[in-house]
Amino acid sequence: MAVFELRPSLSAEERAEKRKLILRDSMALFGLFLITVVLAVLTYFLFASFSRHRDVLTRRWRASGEAALKNGHPEEAIQDLHSALEYAPGNRDIEIELAMALAAAGRNLEAAAYFNSLLDAQPGNGLIHLQLARLAAKQKNAALAIEHYQNALDGTWEGDGYQRRLSVRLELAGYLISQKNYQRAQTELRTAAGNAPDRPAIQLQIAGLMEQAHDQTDALDIYRKLMRQRDAPVEAFEGAGRTAYAVGRIALAHDALVRATAQAGFAKQDEITRTNVRQMLDNATRILELYPDPNLKVRALAERIAANAKIARARLTDCFANTNSAGALAELQNQWQQVPVRLSVRELERNPQLEQTTMSLVYDTEEQTAQVCGAPTGDDALLLKIAQAPLAVQQQ
Repeated sequence: MAVFELRPSLSAEERAEKRKLILRDSMALFGLFLITVVLAVLTYFLFASFSRHRDVLTRRWRASGEAALKNGHPEEAIQDLHSALEYAPGNRDIEIELAMALAAAGRNLEAAAYFNSLLDAQPGNGLIHLQLARLAAKQKNAALAIEHYQNALDGTWEGDGYQRRLSVRLELAGYLISQKNYQRAQTELRTAAGNAPDRPAIQLQIAGLMEQAHDQTDALDIYRKLMRQRDAPVEAFEGAGRTAYAVGRIALAHDALVRATAQAGFAKQDEITRTNVRQMLDNATRILELYPDPNLKVRALAERIAANAKIARARLTDCFANTNSAGALAELQNQWQQVPVRLSVRELERNPQLEQTTMSLVYDTEEQTAQVCGAPTGDDALLLKIAQAPLAVQQQ
């Protein structure tokens, strides 16, 4: 038979004391919890305040560095960007700007090391490759510069990548021109022209670079396309006239230059530009007066050929008198002896074969005397221009 031991029940005072103990412990725990919450909240706000302050300082130092770099004070920019990185360590954009500042300050080795370190983390970054291309160009390492330019074209870009790649391609073309690598520069510029937006400023820039790359024909095509646009810029007419003149298409050059001088914007051009345009227009006008246009009336054509023969014969005589290269011109002299000194216009009218022979001799004279006696001037220079591409003179 089990025996149960009965516990004595708590007295009223004991129960009251127990309740006080439980309440006191609960209050202590609640107090600890409240303190913990308050500390956590304070920590959060302190950290948030610190983060905001750090971000403010980062932006402030970065903005100061960017402004210094833009205003041509790279050393000051380096210090400011270093300060910005202290508040935002590992920020790639600021690191790139710092490397750019180092390059601008002429600290090329430091800049190259910085950019190469960044490139290890972002091997496809177009901006980094562009900066390395510029550094290589400064260091006269053409092969490395071109390689980085190409990698910049193939790389990734933030923002308007299309526009940035076009800008890089034009910069590459300019660098290739500086290296006299005209063939590749022409290739890059044709690619740029095919992909560039139809905005006059960009098209004019491409055409101008094409001229520098000795690609007058493609530049002329761009200028002529711009001329057909409404409110075409005066530079398009001037460029068309200049490039058409360069390739010997004198009638086209004359038309474009006449239209250039009639544009409202022509008066706003600088004095040198206006003078050059007017001089080229005068030359084109005179060339068309000298050119033996087969569409002229018979007598007018004969008179023109006779006048050209007189000019060329005088050039040959002068060249003989002022150089010791008579031997180089002996054959030319013999050919002129077969042509009457006073070439009859009537004789030329009656003998088309004589007209062709005479003009061929005129062209040969201007070309050979230019080699022996140096560049001609006046009408001789203009006849030499015709001689270089006689069939192109009237091409439109």
